[in-house]
Amino acid sequence: MNEEQYIQLVAQQCGIRLDANETAHLLKQLEHVKAQTYDVQHGPNKAKMFIPVDSSADPGAESITYRQWDQFEMAKVIANYADDLPLVDVAVKEFTCPVKSLGSAYQWSIQDLRRAALANSNLDQRRARACRMAIERKIDDIGAFGEPNTGLLGLLNNPNIPITVLPNLGAWPTLTPDQIIENLNAMASAATIATLEAFNNDTMLLDTVSYNHIAQEHIAVDNRMTILKAFLENNPYIRNIDQWTKLNTAGAANIHRSVTYFRDPTVLQFNIPMEFEQFPPQAKSLSFVVPCHARVSCVEVHYPLALTYADIAL
Repeated sequence: MNEEQYIQLVAQQCGIRLDANETAHLLKQLEHVKAQTYDVQHGPNKAKMFIPVDSSADPGAESITYRQWDQFEMAKVIANYADDLPLVDVAVKEFTCPVKSLGSAYQWSIQDLRRAALANSNLDQRRARACRMAIERKIDDIGAFGEPNTGLLGLLNNPNIPITVLPNLGAWPTLTPDQIIENLNAMASAATIATLEAFNNDTMLLDTVSYNHIAQEHIAVDNRMTILKAFLENNPYIRNIDQWTKLNTAGAANIHRSVTYFRDPTVLQFNIPMEFEQFPPQAKSLSFVVPCHARVSCVEVHYPLALTYADIAL
């Protein structure tokens, strides 16, 4: 059964009569709107920008299990015929995250469709755009904070990620440029120290207030270089600093928070088994409904010590 026959069938089952022209116009407009929802320029989904995305899991999976490995090794100088060689070993921990469905829908009434057919005009696409935006924003929220009471954790609220205490406390606009750079260096080197140089962080995310301060404040009255540029030019680890509004209240007691990490799939991944998808229109009462769907899971953090939080006073 093709889509035209399907629409005619569901319309008849619901007592809706569409002539050939109305059916053809409906098909044309629904396809046009569906294409537009994929092409729409919506606000950036920063979770998918900042976290490597893994879509390898089957959309039918109900959970995703990942393993965290550690190895214990030791070697020593031995004598001839030694029989007390030190043994190496590996340890593994398993973590399981549920996979959850996200849903939304948009619709047009029969009168909307007939009015558009009569005027030979396009259907209003704002409902379709809003539906796409709703699902993308929910994915962004889950990437940042997970979902309460579901077992999903996000990048910004993982209890296993350590918190670095900054050497200079207070809101950054109240600190000197040297004090801010000292704070930035402490955040940048935390993982290098904690992992004994196994990981060197390359990415730092800040709240919008702190980011804009270092991006605009000069390191001295007679030096027009900003704090941000001076830090990036001199720090051996960090290559990318960006802002994220999700960090504005992510810290303890809703204060600012920063997160510094090595942006690589070996360290962390955001599981999205199914990106935004749309289904054929379904006749419901005197309207056609277009269901939309996605499947999402947690942000896997394989090496918690390769990340660090730092809370920044308001």
